[in-house]
Parts: sequence; structure tokens; C-alpha cells
Amino acid sequence: MPVAYLTGRILRGIDLREHGSSNVGASNVWQNVSRVAVVPVGLAEIGQGMLGITIAKLADETLAIQVLAGLAAIAGHNWSPFLRFTGGRGVAHAIGFMLILSWPGLGTFIGVSLLGVALRAVPQLVGLAIVAAPVVALVAGQSPEIVVGAAAMAAIIVAKRLLTNHPSIPAGANAREVLFNRLVYDRDSRERDSWLQRGEDG
Repeated sequence: MPVAYLTGRILRGIDLREHGSSNVGASNVWQNVSRVAVVPVGLAEIGQGMLGITIAKLADETLAIQVLAGLAAIAGHNWSPFLRFTGGRGVAHAIGFMLILSWPGLGTFIGVSLLGVALRAVPQLVGLAIVAAPVVALVAGQSPEIVVGAAAMAAIIVAKRLLTNHPSIPAGANAREVLFNRLVYDRDSRERDSWLQRGEDG
């Protein structure tokens, strides 16, 4: 269920994919819908990341199945079948994944992300924190299933950063530069304000 998309439709009558970052997630709800709504949207997305894992646990499934359930939630959010395989970045769902399966990874994610807020480098350090999650899980001695699952989680999120909801390279742009910006800054351009305003400008 694309919670952020539905929130945009219900509260403002807009398609988040056509506004701001084009991301169907809590951050774009904050920018273009409602700063109050971002809290329930974020919590709902975290809960979605936890739900499949929790059901698998209650069904006494193996750890591998629990990991796959969590990864399915992230991938399903990033490429939602309800939104013609567009979606969000999966960060909130990844938080739900780590909340149940990898407390070491979650602790590192929170610490590095807060540092990103302090340094005004949120996209860069959130990306770094996600990529670091499998390394942290390995160092912390977590099971191979969780280490591999955390690596797959990071790969899904990195893939979505690179592909975005509009994977084609803008006309006249340097492909390497655009892909670098997507990977590091989570947008096609390093200039944040102009990037967020482009949807409003058409």
C-alpha cells in the first residue's frame, strides 16, 4: 500500500511523483503535502517494513524467510505494482527491517543519519549508513542470513537511487554526472532547491 501516495492524493489532490523530488515517501510528503502528516506516514512505512518479518516470525518460519519477507516489503515499496512500478526509496521500510533483524545496523544508521542532519548532508550520510549496515552486521557477529539480507537491502536502495522513478538521463545532461549525483545526493542535480522546485515549474 503506497501510504505516501495516498496521503498526497487525499490531503492535497496531487500525485507525489509529479512534485518535488518525485519520491513516493515521507520526505516528499514533508515537502509538498503536510509536515504534520509526515509522522504517521513515516511510522506506517516503518511498520510495513516490520509487518512481513513479524508474520514470518509468528508463523515460526526460518530466519531466511523472515529476511526475504522484509526485503519484499522494501522492493514492493520502491517498485509498487499499484503505481506502475514506481515508488519511494525504501529507507523507512529499511528502518523497519533493521528494527527487528539488525539492532547494530539500526544503531549505526541512526547515529550516522543524525550526523548528516547536523552537517546538512542528509542524502550522503543516509546512503552511507545504509551501505554500512551489512558491514556492521558482520562485525557484530550477526547470522549470515542477516548479513546477506542487509547487503541485499542496501543494494535495493542503491538501485532505486540510481534508477529513480524517471530513469532516463535528462536531455543534454552528462550521464556519469547524473548517476553520480543520484548515488551521492539522491537527485539528478547537486542544487537541492532547483531540483525540488522543478515539478512545480513543469
